[in-house]
Amino acid sequence: MKNTWMFLAIVTFSVLALIAMRVGAQSVQPTSETYSWSGELVGFDASGRTLTVKSRVVGDQALAELPHFKSGDRIVLTWSGFDTYADAILRAVRHDAAKKWSEPFTFPVEFVAYEAPRQYVTFKFQVPAGSVEPLKSVKPGEWVTAISKHRASNETEAITAVNAYTASVARPSTN
Repeated sequence: MKNTWMFLAIVTFSVLALIAMRVGAQSVQPTSETYSWSGELVGFDASGRTLTVKSRVVGDQALAELPHFKSGDRIVLTWSGFDTYADAILRAVRHDAAKKWSEPFTFPVEFVAYEAPRQYVTFKFQVPAGSVEPLKSVKPGEWVTAISKHRASNETEAITAVNAYTASVARPSTN
């Protein structure tokens, strides 16, 4: 009888563990097709539709790899984020045109510079035509917010919109 209860306990524990692992694995996948990320505007070429921004770097892999790139190198950035929001650069690898990127929070850019002491990377990318007018009023040093697709089928679909950064409405003070 004792062996039967022990067997049932082990089976129950195993089933619960498998369910927990499966639910956990599913929650990592984004539920939205797009996500937003922000960066500080460095420069904007309206005629070429090229935006240069800098963003924070948090990933150990990116911190180790970014010093090896030269200005003008094509790289692929992966952001640290969850579902619809990304906060900082998690990973950076050299762009390989033959390789498709299928990870969420990932798209190719042109590397400009890396500021190791501040842990910021500066990069360029092309903005959609509909984002040119709204960006003309943004000045260097101000922030922009971009909307990107999690798994764009090509580079031109990776960034769908870029606008001036707008902070979300602050909650009233409870003091």
